[in-house]
Amino acid sequence: MPSRRPKEDQNTWNFVFSIFFICVLAAAIWAIRELNGEFPQEIPLFDFVLLALAAFRVTRLVVYDKIARWFRELFADTREFQENGILFVEVKPYGTGVRHTLHDLLQCPWCIGVWSALIVTFFYFVYPWAWIVILFLAVAGVSSLFQVVANLTGWRAENLKLDAEEKNRDLRL
Repeated sequence: MPSRRPKEDQNTWNFVFSIFFICVLAAAIWAIRELNGEFPQEIPLFDFVLLALAAFRVTRLVVYDKIARWFRELFADTREFQENGILFVEVKPYGTGVRHTLHDLLQCPWCIGVWSALIVTFFYFVYPWAWIVILFLAVAGVSSLFQVVANLTGWRAENLKLDAEEKNRDLRL
């Protein structure tokens, strides 16, 4: 099935940001090597799990959480309007340019996940004090996972209940 989307001339900026990420990654690897005297050869499994959970939590924070909405909206075209006495906010990307690309990036959990993983891993290897922050983020990440699972369970139960009520209603007719 063909897909349709509005045409965007963002390929240049997407390419620039890809190159920028590669440069930041190379600089981070170089800095880790310089500060540690060598490239890390291994990481304990427990620490890896903590890093993954911390990166997960940072990703959710940036992409989804209300507390970071102000940051996401720095790169969006926002417009307030009133309808039926209720004030609404319309948020959409700018037409083209770097702010449009940043808006797209901040809406993408996979994109932010890569950046989060880079940042969390860099801090883990460079700053000894970062371990406690990573632990805190990992605990918050587990808490977020529990909440997502609880929400999915509740939604599934509610859908099953609605399906059962609909079937009962159909049987009565």
